[in-house]
Amino acid sequence: MLGSDYRELIVPRLDQQSKPTITLIVGGIAVAACAALYFMTHSMLLILLAAAAGFGTWYFWRQSQVEYEYVIFGDEVRITKIIAQSKRKELLTTSLGKFTAFGNLSEAPAMHPGQALVLACAAQDNSAYYADFNHESFGQTRLLITPDDAILEYLSHHLPRTLNFRYTPPEKTEND
Repeated sequence: MLGSDYRELIVPRLDQQSKPTITLIVGGIAVAACAALYFMTHSMLLILLAAAAGFGTWYFWRQSQVEYEYVIFGDEVRITKIIAQSKRKELLTTSLGKFTAFGNLSEAPAMHPGQALVLACAAQDNSAYYADFNHESFGQTRLLITPDDAILEYLSHHLPRTLNFRYTPPEKTEND
């Protein structure tokens, strides 16, 4: 850990876990069908189609492996999307001081018309938290994240007091 003002977390996207499996099954069927047709017709075009289907299956399978990286340093929050553990795309950077609301997603008010939604959570369930703020590029924005206990504790100490966000980590038992 770099210091007491630094938190980092990588969260895999869990709400689309079936997508990679479906991609592999459909792609495998397409490759097998092209190969079977090749043995019946001996057309070189079918070999090329099988290779293209194999490459497409691999490509779309890799693209469906999504993770989000949260980096909080001091007052700055940086959210990055990681695709296939190799390609990074910065989603947004903002300041904790700009947050106008923060809390559990189940307690979130309805979104305002025209408010941008940035999904960077594992799943939109009880483990997700929301943050409303005004972003320079997106305007009024709602960010959805899935923080761990360390990040929630950090946020409870560094968010503006007007948000009244308090977090106490759960007690550890002997089994933990």
